[in-house]
Amino acid sequence: AVGLRRLAHFPDLDEIRRSRLKKCTLFEMEPSPAVEAVQQEYLRLAAVLWAGTAPLAATPMRDRDLFDFLGFE
Repeated sequence: AVGLRRLAHFPDLDEIRRSRLKKCTLFEMEPSPAVEAVQQEYLRLAAVLWAGTAPLAATPMRDRDLFDFLGFE
């Protein structure tokens, strides 16, 4: 919608919420398949950012359009 591309996707997982409640990082959590999948996505994002990305020109959105895009009422 604004001309940018998504570099990562972090699903709405209970493990992410629990790490925040425990005040620890996902890398400090007990291993599980879901935690390890999110850890790998963070590591993949870090590698992409470290390698650098091509600059993109962004088109700003009006507040109302942004709220509609994100699904806020």
